[in-house]
Amino acid sequence: MATTTSPRALPRLRLPDSMSVLGERDFRVVWTGQAVSMVGTWMQMVAQGLVVLALWNSAFALGIVNFANAVPMLVVMLFGGVLADRGDKRMILIVTQAAMAALAAAVGALVLFDVAEIWMIIIATALLGVAAGYDMPAYQAFMPELVPPDKISQVVGLNSSTFHGSRMIGPALAGVVIAAYGLSTTYFLNAASFVAVILSLVVVRYRPAPHPPGPPRSTIGDLKEGIAYTRARPYMRMFLLLVALNTTFLFPMMAILSPFYVKNVLHEGSAVLGAFWAASGVGSLLGALALVWWPTQARPARMWFGALAGPLGVGVMAATRDPAVAVAAGTLVSLSFSSQLGLVQSMMQESTPREFRGRVMSLNGVVFNGTMPIAGIGASALAVGLGLPVVMAAAAAVYLILALAVMRFMGGGVSHAIDDARKEYAAITAA
Repeated sequence: MATTTSPRALPRLRLPDSMSVLGERDFRVVWTGQAVSMVGTWMQMVAQGLVVLALWNSAFALGIVNFANAVPMLVVMLFGGVLADRGDKRMILIVTQAAMAALAAAVGALVLFDVAEIWMIIIATALLGVAAGYDMPAYQAFMPELVPPDKISQVVGLNSSTFHGSRMIGPALAGVVIAAYGLSTTYFLNAASFVAVILSLVVVRYRPAPHPPGPPRSTIGDLKEGIAYTRARPYMRMFLLLVALNTTFLFPMMAILSPFYVKNVLHEGSAVLGAFWAASGVGSLLGALALVWWPTQARPARMWFGALAGPLGVGVMAATRDPAVAVAAGTLVSLSFSSQLGLVQSMMQESTPREFRGRVMSLNGVVFNGTMPIAGIGASALAVGLGLPVVMAAAAAVYLILALAVMRFMGGGVSHAIDDARKEYAAITAA
């Protein structure tokens, strides 16, 4: 495997304390490659929606493709966490990134030669879900290993800001590229963007995977161990439950039902929908950057802000018919969602030892990615009978009651949970 001189021996960038993680050479290299790849991913997502609708002009087709991606990812993700804790995370990522690049190129070729059929897109999307199920736990466990423990919150913040920043850049570029060169070009550009990640992984310093003492355990045994580790920590249970509440009651209103909301509640068109999505991206980006800017001692306040501001924003969206007010409220929802869940992920990564991090983050991924599709289907069905504003107002109220109860009473309250996470972090750092 390729190795390089240790990043400790290289000159460091002089940066503000809040961005000092970019002075870590290995992190900087991988983060830059990932930023390029995320722009390509969002470009392909725009093209994929257009390809699917061209092959089968139905909203149900989009749902089928999304389902085909989500189910394989959820099935393999827990085992992906076990593999990340057992194996060489860098090599896992090289393989998964190469697989995703090959799938993008293959679908691009099908579109270019006009031989694509809907079943081909579904199969390719399902295979992409399998690759993502192994990629996500390995990536979330690998990135903190590139930096000192006190910079993990900056890692999470910058990763989240890259995701949301590219969500604004990628679709805009896709529109230009598709108009000039056609749908297939976005697939080929996305395939090429994975090369940036693969090269970055090749040049970083090799870090051997830890090998626990004792005889080798089975995959199921390691999986049970990871679940037991998480269940034994009340603050982890609180954090995962908050993730589930957000992705069940708040985020589907933004990620799934926003087109229906703009068209049928605000009675507006694509211009307002574009503004709504752009403002949502700005809110999410600011929430991610809050992980970098806000001081550690403000964590309880940030958790309470997320619990209060999110349902407030959804409630305003349910009540208003003014597009400007709705856009502002949607920005608030995205800001609160991104800020709170980014902080939760940061504390989970900080307080988890390296040998468990892959499995713990795979549980977080399963909760995040597993609840939202089901909640979206349920909310859509209720909106047909009751009207979307009623469903939004009810979801905001239920979230507010449950989130406040969890943060006030579960595990001694949110401040106690944050203190427990900080103690685990201190113990890991000392070790």
